[in-house]
Amino acid sequence: MITFLVTTPLPGALGSADLHATGRALASTLRLRTKREVGVQFVSLREMQVLNRVYRKKDRPTDVLSFDAAIEPGEEAGVYLGDLVLCAPYAAEEAKRRSIDPREELVRLLAHGVLHLQGYDHATEEDESQMFGLQERVVQRVCG
Repeated sequence: MITFLVTTPLPGALGSADLHATGRALASTLRLRTKREVGVQFVSLREMQVLNRVYRKKDRPTDVLSFDAAIEPGEEAGVYLGDLVLCAPYAAEEAKRRSIDPREELVRLLAHGVLHLQGYDHATEEDESQMFGLQERVVQRVCG
């Protein structure tokens, strides 16, 4: 099970039951057998733009940023995987552009961020196919 530790109010489109279902779906999809925790914070477009500029050198907002838990070389990863920062207004704009429910887009971003924390990436076509396949499996399990 993956537990999301949310430090800011949830956006209206996402409920605590959605967090629980997403954590269960991710754990099942990734075949995780031990408890994992992920910090989550929801921020404004302006806050996300600042974070994206500082951490990725891109001066524009984005949908989700992931920050791995700091571990020492040779140390095994613990229960805490890291932190996700999501921009609900950005997700809402993307959902509107794609004509989908904002809840679905937020679930997708949670899954996407956790997959990054688990070491998945989308730098190559093969990596992208694998990561997005897992991501969409989670979204399908949660949002049907």
